[in-house]
Amino acid sequence: MSEAPRPRLAALAVAVGLVLADSSIVVLALPEIYRELDTSVAGVTWVLVSFNLVMALAAVPAAHLARRVGPGRAAAVGLAVFAGAGIACGASAELGTLIAARCVQALGGALAVTAVLELLPATVGSERRATAIWATAGATGAALGPALGGLLTELVSWQSIFLIQVPVALAAAVPILAVARHEAATGVLVAELPRTGRPHLLANLALAMVSAAIAAALFLLVLLLIEGWRLTPIGAAIVVSVMPVAAIAGSRLGRWVPSARARAAAGAILVSGGLGALALLPKAEVALTVPPQIMVGIGLALVLSALTETALHGRAPQAIHGGWTISARHAGVVLGLLALTPIFTADIAEQRQDAIDAGTAVILDSPAPPLLKLELAQRIESQLEGEQGRVPTIGPAFDPLPEDPEDRAAVVALRDELQEQLNRGATHAFSPSFGLAALLGLLALIPIGLARRIEL
Repeated sequence: MSEAPRPRLAALAVAVGLVLADSSIVVLALPEIYRELDTSVAGVTWVLVSFNLVMALAAVPAAHLARRVGPGRAAAVGLAVFAGAGIACGASAELGTLIAARCVQALGGALAVTAVLELLPATVGSERRATAIWATAGATGAALGPALGGLLTELVSWQSIFLIQVPVALAAAVPILAVARHEAATGVLVAELPRTGRPHLLANLALAMVSAAIAAALFLLVLLLIEGWRLTPIGAAIVVSVMPVAAIAGSRLGRWVPSARARAAAGAILVSGGLGALALLPKAEVALTVPPQIMVGIGLALVLSALTETALHGRAPQAIHGGWTISARHAGVVLGLLALTPIFTADIAEQRQDAIDAGTAVILDSPAPPLLKLELAQRIESQLEGEQGRVPTIGPAFDPLPEDPEDRAAVVALRDELQEQLNRGATHAFSPSFGLAALLGLLALIPIGLARRIEL
């Protein structure tokens, strides 16, 4: 199985990056999804939660299955299932159907990504190098996912996010088929499978805590940019691309820190510090999110690489322990989303009421004619009432604008003033959730500190 390693190596790396990107690629499309499918923020959160929950539950069993049936066959089947479920996701017209398809997609993804870790050592000739490639491909995919999702959402549609994964998954499966055919011809003997050692509990626990914080860095920031500050998906994609760029820089910085414990601790502190800075944003200004994102991106590169490589180092078989790291990371994302969503939705409800009160005061002070004020007040209240469970938006309440130039100018000024108040309210509404996410990141320091020996 050593022939043509380069195409196979590229296919394996693409498979890992594709699957782990899928846990985050949909983030920038969530506002579009929850409006098109007529649901709430809490409802659309399950598009993320369902995928990550199934990945967390299925990763270890999938790794065991891959070793029993053969990693080549498992990877090929997993990618095929992932692609088929991607078609179902893209064709979904209801939230329930989309969530069900996401669950199936996660099953295929778990099988593929754990099988790849079993295939990589034979392809590159070194378990250590295989681990580094596997971790790097996964981190790159997860970091680039949101920006790619935002571009596709605005340029095409949110459905295209899932449909474009289909040819990529099938193309990645082609070089793996040679391994699958070899396994089918020779068979895999269960008796030859070595006993599985215990997972690195503390490293995986720290991974879960950091991943819970990461969920906030992506999910909350995207909602703040698109729904709170009214950026387009492409605009938000450009803003959040700061994180993967910083992560690339952070991966190079990590080479200067030989101690994995120091890298893990520094990364967790940077992630928490960046999230804490987002919780303290003084106003709705995009530029103010850049320094915190740089901190989060560098921190992610340091902590994820240190903890993932630590969890796999010296442990056999690697596929099983890779499954434990996948399980820990995705369980952490689920934990973060489920912990933050109730707080966030409660803050949205409070912001909505504040928006109604602010709108009333602004309308009363407006120079617009009394009858126009009354009409606008009714339209704004009706618009905000229909936004229950969502980040409030008042733009549609002002359409169409009056034809009279003076009335039009007064209404535009009123709309801009009210939108500015909503922007400030949205920034404030996100603060508690960002603060809790920062705390989750700091909790990772406990298992990092308790570990007697975190060395590569």
